[in-house]
Amino acid sequence: MEPTVIYSLTIFSLITLIYISCVFLLAQLKEDNSIMDIAYGPAFMVGAWSTIVITNTYYLPALIATSLLSVWAIRLCVRIARKNWGKPEDARYAAWRATWLQRGRLYFVLRSFIQINLLQGIIIIAISTPLILLISSTTPLSAVFYLGAVVMLAGLLYESVADWQLDAFLSRKRAGTEPAVLMTSGLFRYSRRPNYFGESLIWWGFFIMALPTTYGLIAILSPLLITYVVTKITGPMLENIFLEKYPDAYRAYMASTNYFVPGLPRQKLGTTDK
Repeated sequence: MEPTVIYSLTIFSLITLIYISCVFLLAQLKEDNSIMDIAYGPAFMVGAWSTIVITNTYYLPALIATSLLSVWAIRLCVRIARKNWGKPEDARYAAWRATWLQRGRLYFVLRSFIQINLLQGIIIIAISTPLILLISSTTPLSAVFYLGAVVMLAGLLYESVADWQLDAFLSRKRAGTEPAVLMTSGLFRYSRRPNYFGESLIWWGFFIMALPTTYGLIAILSPLLITYVVTKITGPMLENIFLEKYPDAYRAYMASTNYFVPGLPRQKLGTTDK
């Protein structure tokens, strides 16, 4: 691999390590490890822009890709921050805190850093492979790059609409004006995880954008990893939660609606759990 790619990867990795360490220290001060959820999106943006500046590689494809990445990162950060603002530590992290503290404060601190911050830092670096390749490449703009940008923007739009529809549904639920127990309308009529599908599409877009670079095929690590995470780890966790809370209604939803890739519903959906 060319020295420029290794150099960019090294800079990106170091910046990411410093960033997640700062987030970790802030989380310990606030006693809220779920801060990492808010900091997740901006980690990509900070890493990419810092690498561009430090390596002095202001190539147009990299600047365009990083600008698109920044739109995604800011939207994600703002959405999670608004959802978590003024609330206690997320229940998942609170449960980990209670369990890990039973083995001592030092264990809790080390386990928190490794499992919550460092692990996500490593994942961020791996997912950012297309950006790192673009930053270190002098390959000019091409039709393939533009195709990738279109795919990325389509995924961002799809994810944004799905999140907006879900947030509106949850807002109506809190207000007591929504009779349905499950979100099964809008984009959720065509797949149970449309926001995850949009997220995956975003990174397939970045992969396509990086394809014209010398080591472009390596960038496939990014969409494969994010697709695996949302379909095999995060998604099933949510599925189990809904199955426990609304067993009959959610089984009916599962029987009629695709899990990930959008498709036409297979039967009429019920709106209440028996």
